[in-house]
Amino acid sequence: MGIEIRGNFAEIQEGVILIGLLHGHEEPLLHALITGGGFDIIVHGHTHQPGVTRSGRTVVINSGEVCGYLTGIATVATFDTLRGGITSHTL
Repeated sequence: MGIEIRGNFAEIQEGVILIGLLHGHEEPLLHALITGGGFDIIVHGHTHQPGVTRSGRTVVINSGEVCGYLTGIATVATFDTLRGGITSHTL
């Protein structure tokens, strides 16, 4: 099935796109990964606030919260690796 369980941080490569995945509760680490320029995309959560920003060449995606427990709104985000588009979805 291609499923791989990772720890607190994962680095994945999709074609030429380098993606960092983390929860984001360690803010100095999150900031360093975002501003360091080593990733095309950083995906994180922690704040439960969906949003997309850019820092230099790095796109930063916070998909919100899939469970909707804290905000009452369940959200996810998808990134189209072929076209480069980011879409936020309310579940």
